[in-house]
This record gives sequence, structure tokens and C-alpha cells, in this order.
Amino acid sequence: SAATQDTPTTKKIVAQESASKKPVSRFSYKGYVRSYYFTRQNASATQKGPNQAAWNTGISLHGEYNAGGGFTLGATYFYANPLNGNCSQAANYQPSPGNACIPAPPGIAADNTLPDFQMSTLYEAYVKYQGHGFGATLGNQVFNSPWANSSDSRLKPAAFQGGDVTYKLNKNWNLEGAVFSKFEGRAQSAFDNSTLLTGYYVDAPSLGSEGNIYNPNGKNNAMTNSGFGYAKVGYGAKNLSANLYFYGFNNIATLTWFDAKYSLPGFMAKYKPFVAVQAGREQDTGNALIGKIRASGYGVQAGLSLTKNVDFTVGYNNVPAKNDTVVLPAGVSCNSAHALVGAGTSAATSIPYLLAGNGFNCVSKGAAGTTTLYYGGFASPYTDSYATDPFFTTSMTQGMVDRRTYGQAVKFALFFNSTDKRFHAILSRALYNDGTSAVGLAPTQETDVDAFYYLNKVAKGAYHGWLVRYRYGERTEQFGGLPLFKYNRAQVEYDF
Repeated sequence: SAATQDTPTTKKIVAQESASKKPVSRFSYKGYVRSYYFTRQNASATQKGPNQAAWNTGISLHGEYNAGGGFTLGATYFYANPLNGNCSQAANYQPSPGNACIPAPPGIAADNTLPDFQMSTLYEAYVKYQGHGFGATLGNQVFNSPWANSSDSRLKPAAFQGGDVTYKLNKNWNLEGAVFSKFEGRAQSAFDNSTLLTGYYVDAPSLGSEGNIYNPNGKNNAMTNSGFGYAKVGYGAKNLSANLYFYGFNNIATLTWFDAKYSLPGFMAKYKPFVAVQAGREQDTGNALIGKIRASGYGVQAGLSLTKNVDFTVGYNNVPAKNDTVVLPAGVSCNSAHALVGAGTSAATSIPYLLAGNGFNCVSKGAAGTTTLYYGGFASPYTDSYATDPFFTTSMTQGMVDRRTYGQAVKFALFFNSTDKRFHAILSRALYNDGTSAVGLAPTQETDVDAFYYLNKVAKGAYHGWLVRYRYGERTEQFGGLPLFKYNRAQVEYDF
């Protein structure tokens, strides 16, 4: 986040060398204390899901030691404790819980995404080298890329275990490659060899019946894999930047992704107009743990500065649907609402396809068991349910990728930044039209407000001091799902 960015090196000019030099410290540190309060409100008399709330406070301590010769040793430890005593261990939220958590207040379920239980983890422990245009980081680390990133919108970021290598060819071109074998989600205290689509994570219930995910291991049995490989070629010039990415999600899918941004020069330059594009293709690979995946899509975004302090953007995404004619397993059928039904909590979990989470997936062909399946959404093993994928239209609580759906979406956003940089605000409105005419359309709208205020002066480099952030999201759905959903996030943080 903006509050925890790295501090650039400051060069000190000395008039003349003194007789005795002051020792230079090789150790540096930084950190934050962050307190969150979340609420989820299902404002519907017909909605069965309970309202949710959670409050938790955590501290992050980061230290680095400059070993010389371009080498650095670093580590980050995080600890959180819900001071209201709601829950004390993550095990309470596993598929087969032992002792159930006691809601606080009574009658309101816990918001597991925060989370609202105790956490303790050394999520960063690495050795890093930087020099001669070459960089490398090996160990537990925070990693950022479009489809695998820190997702730092709760108490702590997600982290990865492995290695990342970068090389700057010249002033315009750069290369990057990485291999990560394990993952620690933002509500976990340990690394494991699973993903948000193949494991049971308290903050991303994708593999359970809520997620509509195919699971050949059966209910409550997580699937394991060996992480992912990553490669990037990047280009940057004065008005143009472009990147080509490749992801190999072990035994899940391969994904190729492209993005570019062009800032318009000339007489319009004072308004900072830009045009950005993105496009990608994905298909299953190896053992295809979560079924057949065939996804493609593109997006376009444009923006400009309306005033010195106000920016405006509009983005669009399109993901075409795919379909196959199949014979369904015994006991599973396609009903008149274009949903797969049968024995068990979710018939879709027995179909070896990545299907949309909205439940509109099929058209019966009349012959016994013969059905046309509709699919085509993207699988995002390391951002699913986090709403941190790269789509231009992803909002605070949802997006096409999180729903693993096909269709279209558009998003409008206004950004305000005060002259002294102490107050920021974002107002956005997104409209989603998931599905097709064959299986049904699910129009959804979301309005979000995101505002934060720095209590201290904002200068160059890392911010030190208090900040307050508040986010509000409201979602309406005209066809299927919740008629109304409200989300509140209140954050108080101190950075040092």
C-alpha cells in the first residue's frame, strides 16, 4: 500500500572528509500497526447467509541487513490478535471444525477474510542481491505481478516461497523470471503447496460448495500442486509501457497475458490522457486439477485529468463464452434454470470443467444426460476471491475473474488527490453482465468509495505516522444472488 512503500536511498553531500568517519549502520527497519473493523450486511429478508463482522489488530516488523557486495538479508514477522477475544485459532474455520467460534456480537457470523483469529508468521525471510543490472531474491517474499501478487487489503499481504530474478537489458527493456513452490494467503500463518482454487482457505472458500469448483478428491479434501513458474518481458519509454507475461500454474493452467499503456503527447498532455489495453489466453495443463479451462479475453481503459486534483477513468472487459456438448454423470442433470443439479451440495463439483460461480452453466439437449456446458472464465489460483486480479473492471468485492465467468463489464472511476497529498479518495461504479442469452444473464452493479487521510505531512520516501482509511461497497443484483449487499471496512494504521 502507499503507506508501506520502500524508502529510496538518500544521498548525503559532505563539504569535506572529517578526521573520523561516523560508522554507517548496515541494519534498517520499518513496520506498521494496523487495526481493521469489517462488516458485511445482507440486506434481504430472503437471503439465508448471515451478516458478518470482524475486528482485529496486527503488527508487522521488517528488518534488513546490508551484508555488502550487493547482498541483503531481510525478514518480516507479523502478529495479530483479535482484542475482542472472538477466536484464537484458524483451525476453528476448517471444513471440519473442532470447537466452534463464539460470534461477537452474538447472532453475527465472523468475517473470515480479515481474519478474526490470532496470527503469527514469519512471512518474509530472504537473501537478496542487486547489482550490475541484475537482481535476485530467494526465500519467503512478497511478490507482485498481475496474476500473483500481495493482495494487501487486509491485515497482512500474501507471500510466496521461491526465487525471483530480474535483469535490465538497457534503459528500455527488462526481463524477469520466477519460480515459487508454496503460498501463504493473507489470512494464513504458514506456507503450503496449495492455491486459492485447490485448497481450503478461510478467506477464499472456492473449493467448497460455495465456489462451484470441480474437486476429484471429494469434499473436504484439498488438492496439492507445486506452485508456479513465471516469466516477463517488459518495455518502457517516455509515453509507452508494455509487458508480456507467462504463468505456468502447476497442474492447473498456463496463462499468457499482455498489457500496455500509452500516454498521449502534444497539446493535450496537460490533461494527462492515456489509453491502456490488456489481453490474455489461458488453458488447463498437466493433471488439470480443477478441470478443463479455455479462457480468452481483452480489456480497454482510457483516462485523463479533469483538474489538477481530479482524474477520471473508464474501463471495459470482455470474456467470450465457450461451450461443449457432454454426457453428464449419473445423478446429475441440467434444470430449466440452466443450473446443474443432483446429489450432494453442488453438482457442479463433479463436472471436470471450470464453471462460472453464478450457477448458470448448461442447456439440456433433451437426450438422456446430454447437455451443452457453457464455460470460459479465467482461473486465477493466487487472487481468486481476493478481488486483486488485473482486470480493469474488478471492484472492491467482486469481478469477472473471482466469479470465473464470461460476459462483459464496464467500470467508471473518479480519483481525488489533495494538493498536499494527505487526502485521497476514489469513487467507482461498475456494471457487470455475466453469462449469455443461452443460459441467462446476471446483471450486477457495484458502487465503491475508498478514502484515506494521512495525519502527518506526506513527504518523499516512506510515510511515517498515522493514517485512517475507510472503504464502503454496495452491490445490487437484478437476477440471481443477493438483491443487496453492503460492505464496510474501517482501518487505522501507524507506520514507522
